[in-house]
Amino acid sequence: MTTHDITYTALISICGFFGVALFVYYGAAIIRDAWLRQEQRYDNVLNRQLLMDIPPRVAMMLTVMGVLGCGLVLGLFLASTFWFLIGAVIALALPPVVINHLEESRLRTLDEQIVDGITTLASGVRAGLNLVQSMQLLVRNGHGPIRQEFQQLMREYELGIDLSLAMQNAANRIGSSYYRLMFTAVQAHRDRGGDMGQSLDRIAEAIREIQRLEGKLKALTAQGRAQALFMSLMPFVIFFVLYLIDPTGASRLITEPMGRLLLLVAIVMIATGGMWIRRIMQVDI
Repeated sequence: MTTHDITYTALISICGFFGVALFVYYGAAIIRDAWLRQEQRYDNVLNRQLLMDIPPRVAMMLTVMGVLGCGLVLGLFLASTFWFLIGAVIALALPPVVINHLEESRLRTLDEQIVDGITTLASGVRAGLNLVQSMQLLVRNGHGPIRQEFQQLMREYELGIDLSLAMQNAANRIGSSYYRLMFTAVQAHRDRGGDMGQSLDRIAEAIREIQRLEGKLKALTAQGRAQALFMSLMPFVIFFVLYLIDPTGASRLITEPMGRLLLLVAIVMIATGGMWIRRIMQVDI
């Protein structure tokens, strides 16, 4: 080994040492903060919103095991470190997608049930029941997520928590503007008095009108969302067609390092464009 090679190896070792030291010093805090934020996310969605008894630390450990397992399987199967990283990234992005889907699906179901729930509360009040008894009636006759949420609300009330605080906790736990509006109006009515049944009917009518406007807005923006989906899928369709026409040339995007880099950049740009268009199409009423 020549002096030049020794010097080159020593420089690489020194740079690697300082790189690892900087990663440990700064990266540990970043990783710890990201870990804690994801744990909080799991706790908020799984335990508070979906009302599942799953410890967030267990969910994080399952996520790490899934990331390593998917990366190892794909890396060993294709015998490439690049595909190990691709598998790990896919497995890392999958849990947030699943959690967001569960959260959005449950929130959508809750929003669809709120008008019927308010009608049940108004019927109970007109029948001579008080607000708590009307909520218990909704728990007995309801179904799905709205029954779970009001059952949790009644459980907190029976444990000695004030009804106002229990309703506030339910509004924060659900995270829907409809339920926040309903609980705020109910609390205001409790403070000022009046006809509770009539107030609940007005709340239901207001929420029904807001939902009608949101449905109309979704119908008007449906074409834009469909175009965003087609534009995101079209590069993959074109790549598949090119692979059928020229397998050797198209496979260079996968087999060669520069092709992999270009493919990765293209995927990132497609994902960024899709999220950008989705944010543009989201309009709050």
